[in-house]
Amino acid sequence: MNKMVKRLLFTLILIVIVFSGCSNKTNYSRKPVTNIQITPSNKVVTLGNDFSISFHTKLKEGKLKQIDLFIDNQLITTTQELDFSTNLNSKNFLPGNHSIRTVATKTDGISAVSYSSIVILSDIVPQNLNYTIQNTFSHNTSYFTEGLEFYNGSLFEGTGEYGTSIIVSYNPKNGKIVSSLKIDNQYFGEGITILNGKMYQLTYKTKVGFVYNVNTFEKEGEFSFASAEGWGLTNDGENLIMSDGTSKISFINPSDFKIVKSIEVCDNKGILNYINELEYVNGSIYANILGRNTILKIDALTGKVQSYIDMEGLLSLINSSSVDVLNGIAYNQSENTFYVTGKYWPKMFSVRFE
Repeated sequence: MNKMVKRLLFTLILIVIVFSGCSNKTNYSRKPVTNIQITPSNKVVTLGNDFSISFHTKLKEGKLKQIDLFIDNQLITTTQELDFSTNLNSKNFLPGNHSIRTVATKTDGISAVSYSSIVILSDIVPQNLNYTIQNTFSHNTSYFTEGLEFYNGSLFEGTGEYGTSIIVSYNPKNGKIVSSLKIDNQYFGEGITILNGKMYQLTYKTKVGFVYNVNTFEKEGEFSFASAEGWGLTNDGENLIMSDGTSKISFINPSDFKIVKSIEVCDNKGILNYINELEYVNGSIYANILGRNTILKIDALTGKVQSYIDMEGLLSLINSSSVDVLNGIAYNQSENTFYVTGKYWPKMFSVRFE
């Protein structure tokens, strides 16, 4: 191959590369650009109040086919206008954070996506509930409590930490153990709950849960979950209810372990994170918050915080220097009381909320 041919081939390759790059740049520059505006400007609104979404779309060339507006992946409206505004009432949404997305598409098929968000606060001011101690029991100080639940007269407790995680059922009044099971050392045990004769357990960061026969503690299966971490677990008689350390609480079908719905824990001031151990009672979810000696009472339908229960007074009854955080709520239906304790706590308290 002579030098002339080589030069010609090299030139052709350069031309292809240049035009290919120009084509990509041109294609990118031809995408529509949408600027989304939210009113109120702080993007926070109280449930029941109106808010507006407006957007202006710029086209460098071509014609607009349509713009689709989505909130939480639900199509709200479609427009052919470059400048568009719509008013919405927040009562049509649950409290919490909501994603806003526009997809602008031109007649040549080129499209672009723009994002924003809005936070909807609860429309109720939570009550402050008091409690009275009905009884005090000893609690095993080696238990790093992650889950607590009554079933058939026994108290079931799931504990955490790698290498020492167990599930145990016992009589809380005398500490007599009925059954126990040590979890494999690779797993950090988390929340437990019992539904239809099966006991379910989450693990911390391995995104796997276990299913046991509640009477024999024999493992019958495993399941996976989408959240990065598993924290608290309870049930409403139909679905498993799970927390993952965020503000989200998920309702999970125990047959296929798919998420049925999710709520976000929110009061009239903001979204509450670090939701931990859970207990469902009569349409409400009682929840610990990691690092706070407070129990939340949450509406299981909406995620609205109904009440705060300050449990700080319990710390004066134990040696707080040798214990970890408040964690563990179990409702004893026969007594109409709640049993509460914490990680490594030497005591468990039977309390009644008033």
